Amino acid sequence: MELTDGVLKRRSIRKYTEQHITEEDLRTILRAGMTGPSCANTRDWSFLVVRGRDTLIKMADANGRPAGPLRSCDVGILILGDLERTFPPAKDYWVIDGAIAGQNMILAAEGLGIGSVWLGIWPEMDRVENQRKLFSLPETVIPHSIIAFGYPAEERSGEHPDYEESRVHFEKW
Repeated sequence: MELTDGVLKRRSIRKYTEQHITEEDLRTILRAGMTGPSCANTRDWSFLVVRGRDTLIKMADANGRPAGPLRSCDVGILILGDLERTFPPAKDYWVIDGAIAGQNMILAAEGLGIGSVWLGIWPEMDRVENQRKLFSLPETVIPHSIIAFGYPAEERSGEHPDYEESRVHFEKW
């Protein structure tokens, strides 16, 4: 799949088949997350990979109703910010670095024919604390988001909004 096609055709998938993602494809997805740019190349993220159904359900419960796709996905990846690895003059960039890593993983999955949906955690502090407790995370490791991955059991429907000229400004507002 052409990269641009993957970006433009990608849709959030919330229902999955029982087909398992291979270890090779999972590694490709994780590698894509690790190749994204990060502030001063700090790579201030970590990834917690979950395949166990019971744990995926606990993650969904800890994150609330919008996290329902975790109940049927094959793999959930919890993106974590590691405050011990941040760039000292710009500590809050861990949030952006985690988002970039997540987007790269979503696009890699798309290229492999694997569906995904991004599930927010940060800055909803109740979700942050729920995931932190579930996985006994140290105080310096902050849950950023979860991505559910699996083979689509639903049609990729809906059109993304097209290019909107009114949202683009050249040289001045």
